[in-house]
Amino acid sequence: MLWNLENSVVFTPAQFDLISNILTIGYAAHFAGLAYFVLTRKNVAPRYRSMTTMSVVVMLSAALLLLRLDISFGNAFVFDPTSETYVLGEATYSHGYRYLNWLIDVPLLLTQSFFVLNIAKRDLWGYRFKLGGAGALMVVLGYVGQFYEVVDPLGMLLWWGIAATVPFVYFTAIFWRLTGESLSYLPEEAAATMRNIRYLFMFSWNLYIVAYIVPMLGDFGQSASGAVTRTYIFTVADVLSKIIYGVLLGKIATIRSKAEGYDIEQLETQQAR
Repeated sequence: MLWNLENSVVFTPAQFDLISNILTIGYAAHFAGLAYFVLTRKNVAPRYRSMTTMSVVVMLSAALLLLRLDISFGNAFVFDPTSETYVLGEATYSHGYRYLNWLIDVPLLLTQSFFVLNIAKRDLWGYRFKLGGAGALMVVLGYVGQFYEVVDPLGMLLWWGIAATVPFVYFTAIFWRLTGESLSYLPEEAAATMRNIRYLFMFSWNLYIVAYIVPMLGDFGQSASGAVTRTYIFTVADVLSKIIYGVLLGKIATIRSKAEGYDIEQLETQQAR
């Protein structure tokens, strides 16, 4: 596993703590998101609850794999009192756990919005296959590329720039078109939220690209500071693209539910009588 950037550098105590802390914040945030989506699932009409269930799956998988990433990082490095730094021990750190998480989450995230969009049933499975398949392909190609981040950063760039970018552009174009069409038929408040989702999607998913290319940034990219930087960027992107994205989709589902006559407060009042 020496091909991962983290295994090739030495960390100061502050740098070691920064990475461990952000990974902890990452999985804690997703566990909190898990609780939120479980507790708010009843707030939307039954037809939208599959979308909330997908958020629950995304939260659980992200939280567990980020926890595993934090454990892997803690086990891989030992404190050297002579140099007062953290150096690689007998174990190694595997950055690949992120890609295992994304392989689960990316197809779900790309198709999750379909539940609040008006897509004909005859087209639904086709779009799911196209976006889910393109997302999974991007993750697999990016996973292969990360093997080159130390030995051949240019090779890593080629894997992303030539191979992984094609499915990224493909599913982004479809997502942007479908969500753009929804602005004409969603209720006003829901349409405003969808606009925010579109901008959030473009910003957060491009953050992943920024983090991915950090090892290619010369001496900085191949340093401990580079490893800390990309961990922070990846984690911020995870929170935005999974938790905040899911909350905003849930808001649209709630608005559409009420517009269609579903009112959880009224139902609970009737059940209490």
